[in-house]
Amino acid sequence: MFENSKKLDTKVPFGFRDIFPVEAEERNNIKALIKRKFDLWGYGEIKTPVVEFTKNISAGAGKNWEDKLINFFDMDGSLVSLRTDMTIPIARFTAMRIRKDQLPVRFCYFANSFRQSGAQKGEKREYSQAGLELIGSSSFMGDVETLVILINILNELVTGNFIIGLGSADLIEALYKWLNLNEQAAEEIRRNLITKNYVSIREYLEKIDVKKTAIFMNLIKPEKNIKKIEEILKDINDSKVADSFKYLKTVYEVLQELDYSKYIIIDPGILRDFEYYTGLIFEVYSSNINAILGSGGRYDKLIKKFGLDVPATGFALDVDVLHKSMKESNIPIFEYKTKVMLYSENEDHLKLLKFSEKLRKENIIIETVFEKNKNLKSFAKDNKFDLLAEIDSRFEMINISNLKNDRQIKLKLNEFVKYIKNETNT
Repeated sequence: MFENSKKLDTKVPFGFRDIFPVEAEERNNIKALIKRKFDLWGYGEIKTPVVEFTKNISAGAGKNWEDKLINFFDMDGSLVSLRTDMTIPIARFTAMRIRKDQLPVRFCYFANSFRQSGAQKGEKREYSQAGLELIGSSSFMGDVETLVILINILNELVTGNFIIGLGSADLIEALYKWLNLNEQAAEEIRRNLITKNYVSIREYLEKIDVKKTAIFMNLIKPEKNIKKIEEILKDINDSKVADSFKYLKTVYEVLQELDYSKYIIIDPGILRDFEYYTGLIFEVYSSNINAILGSGGRYDKLIKKFGLDVPATGFALDVDVLHKSMKESNIPIFEYKTKVMLYSENEDHLKLLKFSEKLRKENIIIETVFEKNKNLKSFAKDNKFDLLAEIDSRFEMINISNLKNDRQIKLKLNEFVKYIKNETNT
């Protein structure tokens, strides 16, 4: 019925991409490592629908997110959207399913989120995320816990080649009031802080107060030494600013006691475009890649919008960016498995299949070839196989081409498993 149809498009919509098996396997290894860490801290995996009511996502993310939602109408006419992150669905789930006497609860997730973007080259609309949410704890130790887990994960995946910028949404809000900004002016500064447009911030604030502008611009610079931030704050005589910084400093000092402050830089200028953040806020950077590996923070007022007034904190890692960062650093953390391409001179394909099944029971990756191919060796190399193995017609001997070192070896068939295991351990 499709004979007269036009040829189908082999491209995918902009902002989406296909993932090859090797890359998918590496990402699965990353997720498995992260999952082990989550398990050790008592975080249980949660799954939520890929769609939510648009009004819920809009209220959670904030007014600036209306153009970033991928929307469509449900069968009943309701406007729904693909989820933009997992924090909002988990907030909704918590209000719907969790009682206060069950708190605190610890959730983790591995999920894709979706955001609308321009059609510029390189902008993605699908985000593979791994994250956690600690719900029901208002203590600064809740923030410490999430940061310790994050640091432990990153130390295994990017071996210290990362830094966490630590800021505070509360501190920024207090600074708006100290600067005497009205709602419109505060929104202007907020928008430019998110995009890190410091030139526009300076120009805007200098029209209001030149002296305070100088202090503010000095304060929002990333600083490794927290004492320098404290010195700047001496010029700001404001109790709310002081209290907001005190919380951040308390978290920092606990991390310092744990010898984790070496991974932290104080950055009061950090602000995310999700409006639900209420306190501590952070971003993860690596020198390997010009993108944020992850982010998180405290959001004590979000779940209340769904009917349950409880505090919460958490983080999300971008698996796409994390994977790319690890590739750039050439860190050998991916689990190595020997791949074997197996074929036989004998055309008894059932016999070949049965033998390959025995090998798979030994956890050896086997791809069997049933069609003759003159360029099999070249094909095997191109597809990253380690060994090309040919069984003789009597199923007694096996000829092995080691594609890693171009060596040839002939063995008895019953010695093949031992050979492969020796190769794996060398």
